[in-house]
Order: sequence, then structure tokens, then C-alpha cells
Amino acid sequence: MVRFRRVALFIVLIFLCALVYRIVSRKYYVWLPGYAESLTHRETARSGPIHIFFFYADHFEPGSNFEMVQRWLKDYPQFAQRHRDSAGRPLQHTWFYPGEQPIDKNLLALKTLTAAGYGEVELHLHHFNDTQDSARRRFAQAIAWFQKFGFLKGVDGRTHFAFVHGNWSLDNSLGPALCGVNRELRMLKELGCFADFTFPSAWQASQPSWVNNIYEVTDDDHPKSYDHGVPLALGWHPTGDLLLVQGPLMLIPSWNPARLFFSLEDGDIHPAVPLTPRRVDAWVRADIHVTERPDWIFIKVHGHAASSRGDLEETLGPDFDRSLDYMERRYNDGTHYLLHYLTAREAYNLIRAAADNRHGDPTQYFDYVIPPYLAGQREVTSAAGH
Repeated sequence: MVRFRRVALFIVLIFLCALVYRIVSRKYYVWLPGYAESLTHRETARSGPIHIFFFYADHFEPGSNFEMVQRWLKDYPQFAQRHRDSAGRPLQHTWFYPGEQPIDKNLLALKTLTAAGYGEVELHLHHFNDTQDSARRRFAQAIAWFQKFGFLKGVDGRTHFAFVHGNWSLDNSLGPALCGVNRELRMLKELGCFADFTFPSAWQASQPSWVNNIYEVTDDDHPKSYDHGVPLALGWHPTGDLLLVQGPLMLIPSWNPARLFFSLEDGDIHPAVPLTPRRVDAWVRADIHVTERPDWIFIKVHGHAASSRGDLEETLGPDFDRSLDYMERRYNDGTHYLLHYLTAREAYNLIRAAADNRHGDPTQYFDYVIPPYLAGQREVTSAAGH
């Protein structure tokens, strides 16, 4: 009996040491307290179907590999047409294209896809060792190049864009080598950015301590100003610098002892963790919504679907295909759930509409605050019928 207890104690100690190592080495300690708190604040929709808003924030980085872009031109329309939401709209995609890769033929190809009604293009940027002035020049130059193709400029003639920071280093959160600008949030607002879609970054110190949240932040002179903010709730009106829209970040029970009986779900579409219905269920359970509006749930997934052949296949291949089929069956029954495919811009508009307590058919709010882009004017005509 004593020997059994010693063996059991040894196993427990080994497990605890492995757990601590995983928490520290993968920087889970940054967000675990916030995750635990989020589990205690759950709201339940009182009546009617729950609207599920699904959108893909793709860190789309093909570089000079135009063959990868051609695969998108060839395969994505057929893939998207196989998947329809509750309004019959095909799957939408948001290509966050890196501004430091000014390759005209890449954006011309994406313009073909956006004009055909398959999504929108937004700004992604990797920058290094910048000052406030050099960063502003770099961003302004990138925006001007995008706008040559009708991206980042609304039909109102003004600059609007969503943003994903390269290397997860928003607001100098990982240091000057991957950014350099402590006042990046205010700068983005002044340049026309309406929301940031960078996070989660589960294994990085840049990960906010809040998880599964939509919140407004106000910049200050320190790095990672976005770690504190105001969660969006019914009646909210913009007063800060930027809105942060997070994707799911959760711990999922597992029977695998090598994973210490839990796995991480962060909405990453990646071949190392193939998509499954179980992952789709976790996205819904993350329950990301505007406070007091639990009837509208926002699911933001992300990936690097032009960075390698494996990443591309995970987005345009059978795993994602089957997972979308499952989502369309499980979360689009018309009674308990209604599924909507949308872009990052449209998600922002719906978030604003939710905070304003708008109800009814959500598709009427796709252009609620931020208008469509010039590059997708044909999409506007098609969307008006939904």
C-alpha cells in the first residue's frame, strides 16, 4: 500500500511538473486567469434562433509564389459555392494581405475574387524597428498601394480598413525588433482602421490577458496598451482608439496523456491540427458576443493559407470542406441556429449593430457603419438581394 502511494505521488508530481512546464514554455500564464474568468460569465439567449457569424481572417502571405495565388483563383470559387449560409450566400473569405509585399499581380488576382463576391481584402503588415514617423510613412505607403486596386477605400471615398499585425506584435507588444511603435493603436485609428483582428496569439506574450472577447481599447505610451479595455455591451458608443475582435481561445479535454489530457483550441486553420466537427463545436462554445446580445455569436478563425502547400490544402481541402458541411448541418437548422458567412468588415458592422440593439435579419446590417469597398462594387449589387 505504501509503495502504491509513493508511485501514485510520483506520477502526480511528474504530471504537475509537465503541466507547469507547458504553461510556462507556451506562455499560457498570460491568458489562463482571463480564460478562467470568462468561464464564469456566460449569457444565454432567451428566445429565438442564435445567429452564428463565421468569418476567416487569413494572414495571406504568398510572396512571389504566384502559383499559390493561381490555386486560389482556380479552386476557391468552386469551394465557396459548395457552402451556403442561411441566406444562400456562398462562403466568404477575408484576405489580410501583407503591405510589405507590393506585388501587383497578387492583388489583381484577389480583386478578381472580391469582384466575384467571394470576400474582401484587408491590411496585414510586418514591420521592424520603426519609429512613430517611419511606421506612419510605411503604413501610408502600403495603404496607397492597396487603394490603386480599390481596396481599403469605401464607396464613400474614404479610407477604411481592418488590420492584422505581422508576427502578432501589435502596439510593440513583442519589442522593437517586430514593431517599435508604442502609439500604434492611435496611429491605426488616424489612418482609417476600424478594428484589429490579430488575436489570439496563444503562445506569444502579445496575447491579451482577456480572451474570447470583443472590446475597445485606448492607446497610451506603453507597449501592449490593448491589454486593458472596455468590453462591448449593449448601448456602447465608440470613445477609444480601436476595437479588438478576438477569435476563440479554449482548453479542450482530451484522452491523450501526451497532451496532459487537454488540447488548445485557438481557431487556427493549420495542417498540424486538422479540422474536425469537435473543433467547430468548440468555436461555438467560445460564445464570443457583445455583452447582453448572446443571440449573435461571432466566430473568427485564422490561418496562413498561402504560406505553404500544406496550409493551402487545409483551407481548400477535405478537412475544412467536411467541417463546413458539419457546421451547415448542426448550426443552420433555422430553429435553434442560423448561420451567416461574412467578411471581417461585415463582422465589425454587425458588432456595431448589436451594440445598438438592432434586431431582425442581420444581413441588413452588413454595411451598417463601414461601407463596402470600391473593389467589390459588384458584390454590393449581389448582397443587396439577401
